[in-house]
Amino acid sequence: MPWCPVCKNEYREGIKLCAECKVELVEHLEDDKEQSTVLSEQEKIARVRALLADEKDGLDEEEDEIPEKIPVYHAYRNSAAKAEDNRTSAYTLLFVGIIGFILVLLIFVGIIPLYQNATTTKYLLCGVMGAMFILFIVFGVVSMRNSKILLIKAKSEDSLLSELTKWCEKNLDAEQIDTGLFDDNIEQEIAEEQKYFMRSDRMKMIISDNFMNLDEAFLEHFVDEYYQELFENK
Repeated sequence: MPWCPVCKNEYREGIKLCAECKVELVEHLEDDKEQSTVLSEQEKIARVRALLADEKDGLDEEEDEIPEKIPVYHAYRNSAAKAEDNRTSAYTLLFVGIIGFILVLLIFVGIIPLYQNATTTKYLLCGVMGAMFILFIVFGVVSMRNSKILLIKAKSEDSLLSELTKWCEKNLDAEQIDTGLFDDNIEQEIAEEQKYFMRSDRMKMIISDNFMNLDEAFLEHFVDEYYQELFENK
């Protein structure tokens, strides 16, 4: 009996296509890794076909279908940018903290005669303000230390980025990514946005197979940048 490789429904003899997924039926279901990859691609094609069918039925693609199909991508900021932000914050905190603490100290010893008689009020104000400015200094030192750590990480990211780029230039091209990804009968009907997500998913899968434990946000950022090199700058 034929089976649908996507939804795993069984059909009677003579039926060639799955009524729900619109993909060709197979005689047997396989569990190996290669079959899983094929099923993943077939599932994407089935989803695109379902999207096209909904458009023909008059559904609003932009409001009803696209939000459900588009995956959520993580915002990425490289370590160099984070290091710069931490360094700027550190300079600001240290400057404000040191200047403020010096002013509090001058008030406390009487060089700045802000209080003449209210000794208790002077002690209370100087104690609270002094503690606050000391915290500013501590946070500034922590931010400066984090900036140095992030600068070291940025060098590692640059090295990884260079290695990924060289590998992709030798092993990845547009024709390889598109091979078997789209059904010839519906490729012209697929929107560029859908092609982008399908191609990006395949690129991430190929790269992840060769570079283990990549940060997800870093990988998504790299694929987005390299996608433009392969498909938009041709």
